[in-house]
Amino acid sequence: MTYLEMSSILSKQWANVKDIQKISSCGRDKATLVLNNIRNDILNSGFNLPVAREKLVPMRYVIKYFGLDSNYIYDMAEKEKRLKS
Repeated sequence: MTYLEMSSILSKQWANVKDIQKISSCGRDKATLVLNNIRNDILNSGFNLPVAREKLVPMRYVIKYFGLDSNYIYDMAEKEKRLKS
């Protein structure tokens, strides 16, 4: 995955299973497990999540879970964009 692709995923407000799959390069089962772990952490800390057909978690928790440096990814995506043009 390129930095441009990663930055477009990380710039979303909410993450679903497919986003987690792309970020972590894992299968659907493992991504669902990660999403459920994040949801449980959020709910156990006293916060609520919206009820929707598709399970969603805030992207900032996904970034924190994987320990991603979003500023570095955005910087590298800008450099990648300049190289392409």
